[in-house]
Amino acid sequence: MLTGETTAGVYPELTVQTMARICKEAESAVNYGATFKRIMQTHPVPMSPLEPSFFAIHAATNSVGAALILVLTRGGSTTKMVANLTFKTENFDWLCSDEALARHSLIVRGLVPVLSAGSIKASDAEATKEALVFSLRYAKEKGFCKVGDSVVALHRVGAASVIKMLTIK
Repeated sequence: MLTGETTAGVYPELTVQTMARICKEAESAVNYGATFKRIMQTHPVPMSPLEPSFFAIHAATNSVGAALILVLTRGGSTTKMVANLTFKTENFDWLCSDEALARHSLIVRGLVPVLSAGSIKASDAEATKEALVFSLRYAKEKGFCKVGDSVVALHRVGAASVIKMLTIK
């Protein structure tokens, strides 16, 4: 229906605005805490080595009332898994280095892909810090977060997954 109205209808902009209001109302009716508990109870065990990080991100996000979850990724699979397990994702940000992957991620609810031109730094730690600074600046500019907000960030350091709690400055 939405496609037909926006491509051939008389009021395409009004149609999209109406659908956006409907989606926001539907989202506000979901009990995300109860949904998370149900998934935890039915999730297969043992988990993959990365999955506990996703559950920790969910807990951290709720604990601090994070405005944004930031995932630095190259391939996108980590981000999609976080989006699947972190339910209230309207302010979910994803820094990506592949344009095709970024475009493909647009179908995942709540993901906002941000392409990052990889820099040539002396170490992965320097490149990661630069990517975090860039993506947080972008998130502030786009209104995903503001000064004083908490942000949960996930990135890799070698084979380890690192979860950081940041405050926007």
